[in-house]
Amino acid sequence: MEDHPTPAVEQTVPQKRTWLKPVIVLGVIGAIVLLWIFDETPVTASRTEVGACLKGDVDDAESVRNVECGTPEANFKVVGKQDGKSEGGLMISGGSECGEYPNADLYYYQGRRTTADGGVLLCLENLKNPGARLPAVGDCLPGDAFAAKKLETVDCAGAHFKVLAIEKESEVSTGTTCASVPATDMKLTWTSGVGGLIPREHVLCLDELK
Repeated sequence: MEDHPTPAVEQTVPQKRTWLKPVIVLGVIGAIVLLWIFDETPVTASRTEVGACLKGDVDDAESVRNVECGTPEANFKVVGKQDGKSEGGLMISGGSECGEYPNADLYYYQGRRTTADGGVLLCLENLKNPGARLPAVGDCLPGDAFAAKKLETVDCAGAHFKVLAIEKESEVSTGTTCASVPATDMKLTWTSGVGGLIPREHVLCLDELK
């Protein structure tokens, strides 16, 4: 019998994807750069939505940055947003436009000084040092008038006053507070605006339970 040489088996060596590693590296670098830009670029109010959080000092626009909510750096939370505001108008109003948002303590504005459609107003909740919060209609307050001024709500079963209505600044200025609430036994004036907070004044119409 003739010996026939065994045919050589050609082994296919898988080619290394040498292009993949640089792509991954570039992707990681790109992500890092984007995060750096997001963190170091001053916030753009027009692209900031309600629910977002910010860090920095609202009196120094260049220091205000976007930040993840729940982190130690988060100083403020956007609770309201209004377009078409001018800086001149805000200087007159003192930011009272944010008064419709119960948790708004201060505001941040970005835009032009005079044009009515040139700026965006962000109404902010101060997460580190929140202002006094108004009780809601139906909440109850303890003790005498002095204790009630602390606005610390308690269970109505042992309370002294119950909030029947809350009159806003327009009623306060005309002197007609609580006129439409005949069961009012006492009026309690609440004013904010101290220390740069949004100026607001309300009157609580209270029913004396005891």
